[in-house]
Amino acid sequence: MRGGNPGPVIKFSWIPLWKRMECWIDPFSMAPQKALESIGKTLSVQYERWQPRARYKVQLDPTVEEVKKLCSTCRKYAKTERVLFHYNGHGVPKPTASGEIWLFNKSYTQYIPLPISDLDSWLKTPSIYVFDCSAAGMIVNAFTELHDPSGLTRDCILLAACESHETLPQRAEFPADVFTSCLTTPIKMALRWLFELGCYSSGRGMSSPCCIWCLFPILIIV
Repeated sequence: MRGGNPGPVIKFSWIPLWKRMECWIDPFSMAPQKALESIGKTLSVQYERWQPRARYKVQLDPTVEEVKKLCSTCRKYAKTERVLFHYNGHGVPKPTASGEIWLFNKSYTQYIPLPISDLDSWLKTPSIYVFDCSAAGMIVNAFTELHDPSGLTRDCILLAACESHETLPQRAEFPADVFTSCLTTPIKMALRWLFELGCYSSGRGMSSPCCIWCLFPILIIV
């Protein structure tokens, strides 16, 4: 303080930043295309930490045709190994009541619905699906209805971010892809969850399971 005047005031406005982060990257800190590529690459790196021997392919804003080609190629090379399909549905319409997810058309002018039955026929089994989008339960319900009447056991694992009537969390203290963060960076996400929800202020401390259990996703094996 000089001459009786207060010094500069520094404010840390970091809370709104978390809400828009994807894979712990702020998409508004760089050009849109570069942000998209960085998020896709980072997601691959996060999965590689858990399974370094697997091969990963990222499709950024794909069309239906690109998804079909990618699924068919992955199944061809994977043979009898399990294939992972991760769908980040942020910024697109919610899945339909019949379990359709939304992709772009060839000219990127409108969204095209992709039935889960088509995706299942391309990817085949064994497989694991991660649906990080609002109303993700719609997809799970449609997948279950698709195979229940047949009586066949499908070697598929479905991970859904929320129930069919729910939307993704919009808390400013957490990243936009909370579900993905819980799967790929669970320790980092758990620590942030505990810190932001004030477990320390409640007097329960780090040993408390107060916020840990809600971090685990719904696991459905069909």
